[in-house]
Amino acid sequence: MKNIQNQLLALFALLLVPLFSVNAQKLPSTQKQSIHAPANVKIDGKATEWGDKLQAYNHATQIFYTVANDDKKIYLVVKADKRQIINKIINGGISFTVITNGKKDKEKGPTITFPVFTKLNHPSVNIEAMTEIKAGEPGAEKTKDSLLAISNASLEEKAKFIRVNGIPDVDSLISIYNTDGIKARSALDDKLNYVIELSINLTLLNLTSADLKTFNYNITLNGIEVDYIPGIDIAHDEAGNEIGTTITSSIASKYSGSTIPTDCWGIYTLAK
Repeated sequence: MKNIQNQLLALFALLLVPLFSVNAQKLPSTQKQSIHAPANVKIDGKATEWGDKLQAYNHATQIFYTVANDDKKIYLVVKADKRQIINKIINGGISFTVITNGKKDKEKGPTITFPVFTKLNHPSVNIEAMTEIKAGEPGAEKTKDSLLAISNASLEEKAKFIRVNGIPDVDSLISIYNTDGIKARSALDDKLNYVIELSINLTLLNLTSADLKTFNYNITLNGIEVDYIPGIDIAHDEAGNEIGTTITSSIASKYSGSTIPTDCWGIYTLAK
């Protein structure tokens, strides 16, 4: 398994050159201030109500994000603009952990993971096809809009579950239509950014808006299992030991880095 990961990372380094937007360069790596959620906030996978930019761009995870709250809920908004990171999130999900005991230990706090897909129930999202469409060519916008609509429809159809750890009386796998006080949605916007919105009732985290408590949080982009990646041919001997792999450059370009979890830590104080 490590051999495959090393091959992916080596090809990743050769194939990709880090590109950071001007907006990303100006943002802090972790959020610096508390944010009261907009009055019109809606968990729908669209970041329009959050303004032109999110509060931080974390270089370790390569995502934009905002943590916010109102009197009843805490929110996480994540935006990814790189196709490799989008593929990583769609295939492995994002985990958001809140730790209120003052320690940086992901095992000590409630964790919400979204999206959650199975091998047999996976969305059809072709970022590569949409990025390869050349603007100005006849029918380019129509083709892009059509592919975007198909991808978002697939995400909406398949992203039906949220994984929950560490919250008493809440099942480990719940529907996005649950009544437990946890919401999550995701979608691609017209610039091909992948947006995830989460909300969690403060009471599930043993928090109230009255105490204005400070807590640690962790955002993890989960790595995916190598054998989950389509197009990788893993050869085994009669005893079942891995003896070789075949990885094409296109597969490496699409999934490089996806097998390695990345995360970031931050500190947040509930806003009035």
